[in-house]
Amino acid sequence: MRDERIEQAKNKIQGEMAIIILFGIAISFSIKTLVFKMNLKECLTEYLILILAPLYQLTRMHMLKISGYNERGNRQSVKKLFIAIAIFLGASAVSMFNLTKESTVYVWQSSVPFLCVFLVLFVVIFLITNKFNQYRGHKYEKEFDDDK
Repeated sequence: MRDERIEQAKNKIQGEMAIIILFGIAISFSIKTLVFKMNLKECLTEYLILILAPLYQLTRMHMLKISGYNERGNRQSVKKLFIAIAIFLGASAVSMFNLTKESTVYVWQSSVPFLCVFLVLFVVIFLITNKFNQYRGHKYEKEFDDDK
């Protein structure tokens, strides 16, 4: 028989491990596109994992009828999103500068358009999942309050 504290600690460790893996995949994706000049077809695995991970999380939370939304966490998430966008824009600017420095004609089939597509999809999915979590959180609170 397992203690509830052990289960919570195990779940916390697994959650932290998932976040570390996602950051590793994001770093791999960035290095492949910015440093090695690979296009999206060559980074498709990382791309799909980074885009589909929030959707999987949203689906599982919906199936278990839980919501991870709270006001404080929402502000922190948006703050982290803006930091990630700033880092992305800085890396893209450096990449574009390096590509234009190498040749006088900029080739638009480089990695920057693919990174822009990724950023747009990532932000849209982030906003959709965040809004849906907020909606579901309020709905679950109301539903569980009505049960009393």
